[in-house]
Amino acid sequence: MKVTIKEVAKKAGVSASTVSRVVGNYGYVGEKNRKKILAVIRELDYHPNAIARSMVKKSTSTIGLVITDITNPFFAYLARGVEEVAWQHGYTLILANTDEDLTKEQAIVSALLEKQVDGLILVPASSSPTPHLQEVLKREMPLTLVDRRVKDCLVDVIMVNNQDGARQAVAYLIERGHRRIGMVYDNPEISTNMERLAGYREAFRDAGLTIPEDLVRSCQYTQQSAYAVVAQLLKVENPPTAIFTANNFMTLGAVKAVREAGLQIPTHIALVGFDDLDWNEYNLPQLTSVAQPVHEMGKVAAQRLIARLKGEKTPPLEIRLNTRFIIRQSC
Repeated sequence: MKVTIKEVAKKAGVSASTVSRVVGNYGYVGEKNRKKILAVIRELDYHPNAIARSMVKKSTSTIGLVITDITNPFFAYLARGVEEVAWQHGYTLILANTDEDLTKEQAIVSALLEKQVDGLILVPASSSPTPHLQEVLKREMPLTLVDRRVKDCLVDVIMVNNQDGARQAVAYLIERGHRRIGMVYDNPEISTNMERLAGYREAFRDAGLTIPEDLVRSCQYTQQSAYAVVAQLLKVENPPTAIFTANNFMTLGAVKAVREAGLQIPTHIALVGFDDLDWNEYNLPQLTSVAQPVHEMGKVAAQRLIARLKGEKTPPLEIRLNTRFIIRQSC
């Protein structure tokens, strides 16, 4: 049977409230009694009831982290940054994946609210306002969005300069003589994708060129879907001489489609991807890419949430981190 706080108090010859102060490390307890209580705790192998402690403290010391897919290295690095900062401040994470499914996101957020996490860090599956996020705000639970924004959701948002990063990538392809540049992105409901598409178009306008809208394609958030879309692009009457992909899953799908079409990168077609992960450097040829400070994004998101948990009341912040364009061999 689990040892109770009353049993510890009885054996130590003190009140249950005195034991509670020692366990919770609050209030005054004489040193003699403190040592006696700690000795009894060790002897009886007593473990505090986390739920009871949270009711007293009005805090569970947990943070909900809701991402889209932990198998995507981007989100793994992001989660690592969040966890490092949270741990330093005494918080543990409850991690959940939405698979870019808004219904699943709603269920997860509801479950985390029931578990009374202290705050939420969310990679939203949609940029449109949703009732479950409004419920979070209604409860005055601190919420930080990361990687993407939600319209009219007045909370801290941590992102990168998506439009400028995409503009640099496409401008580089234009400088190298490409005019038929395809772009592949996923869900148009996600703000990040729309910003990168805006950067693609901006590069053509800056160069005084017509935007090849017939080469702009959206697909589902999977490598296989990107593969199918790129395979179709390669078969059009006037195919692209270069492709810009909006995230690492799109890049993987594009590489597969190009190779299965019997083409070589960069001999027959150039490729630039948004997201720079370890495999980009070791792929043959090495892939030119837009690098995001993913780990730093996670850390900043956690820092903002914890600042709110500590009572910061400043207006919501939108923090934009800079990308870095890395030129390798795929152009």
